[in-house]
Amino acid sequence: MTSQPIPSPSSAVTNAQNVLLVIDAESVLTGYPDPSADAANPTSITDEFIFIITAANSKKIATNDSNVTLTVEIDRDLHFRSRSISLIAEHSVAVYNMTTDDSAVLSEPKLEVHQDLTVPAPDHTNPTVPASHRADDHFWVCTPKTFGTAQCALNFMLVNQQCEAVGYFRWQVAVELRPQR
Repeated sequence: MTSQPIPSPSSAVTNAQNVLLVIDAESVLTGYPDPSADAANPTSITDEFIFIITAANSKKIATNDSNVTLTVEIDRDLHFRSRSISLIAEHSVAVYNMTTDDSAVLSEPKLEVHQDLTVPAPDHTNPTVPASHRADDHFWVCTPKTFGTAQCALNFMLVNQQCEAVGYFRWQVAVELRPQR
């Protein structure tokens, strides 16, 4: 348990537009039982394994059909985080590369890592009392430059409980940026 305040890793975090990519890890492995073991040559996957959630559309998960529409503010950073769906963390996801084909629409994504942060969690002996542990936070940052569409590619690995990569995957998507209403 800690009474220390949990500082934000940067002032940009509260100012960012957040996008959560939820990857159905077990279904990816079922659908692609022999994935690439080469990070430079990942297995391409189809759309039905990734779900997108944004604060701009918090009541609905965006439909993923190789075209994702994000309502954004120009020049306000987007933070892309990824998580996997798994019952007992059989497989986690780690995005190791993200690219865009049009830096006039969306700046080139960059990996940002904030180390040794305090992360709250319930105390297992008393779940109503907060406890904490130390962990690193990471996400991909890019900035909308103008409204329009950019082709993006996301390379990720699925990692087992022993922290071993069990496969490397690639997902390509058209990202359309629209103004907020």
